[in-house]
Amino acid sequence: MKYYLKQGLFPFLYIIMMAMTAFGITAISGLIWLKIILALLNIGLYTVVVAAVAHKEGQESVRVQHANDLERMEIIRTGANRPLKTHEEYKPWKGFAFGFTACVPLIAFLALHTVVYLATGSYRGFGAIAGVIYLMFFIFFMLEEAPADSTLPWYSYYGALIALPVIMLITGAAYLLGAKKVMRQQQMIKEKQRQIYGEEL
Repeated sequence: MKYYLKQGLFPFLYIIMMAMTAFGITAISGLIWLKIILALLNIGLYTVVVAAVAHKEGQESVRVQHANDLERMEIIRTGANRPLKTHEEYKPWKGFAFGFTACVPLIAFLALHTVVYLATGSYRGFGAIAGVIYLMFFIFFMLEEAPADSTLPWYSYYGALIALPVIMLITGAAYLLGAKKVMRQQQMIKEKQRQIYGEEL
């Protein structure tokens, strides 16, 4: 669990950083077309940075798996007990799990928002917190002017949920691409070894 929290921490913290930029975009009066362009650029920057980190993690996970496989062979050969970083090994779904972890606060705040609002009929605080943290993905704020009293319909905060599939896709796809890159490199090495030694080592 600690591993997934660690991997999900960066995309979550970067969401908060990008939310500051998103807040500046919402301050633009009128010019909806400009707000849309800036919002897309903001999401684009987030995508590039987070995808780069996930891509690197995908590469590292395949390297760890390869190293663990060599260690397992040595364990079988010698019977020695060697520590393995099994939680860091490559699994196709891990990248998507990183993105999901980054959205756990969003899901939690919106769940609290729903429960508290249904109980009180008025309090929107938890929904507002979710909207502020994930403001970059909260399309309502990007396209519309906020009401003068800064209150929104209680159901509008669920617009931030667009962050869940978007972030999971970013981290998942980049992780897989990084892993496939190292797998191709390893396959090329094995092919050269086969050509040189006449068998796969």
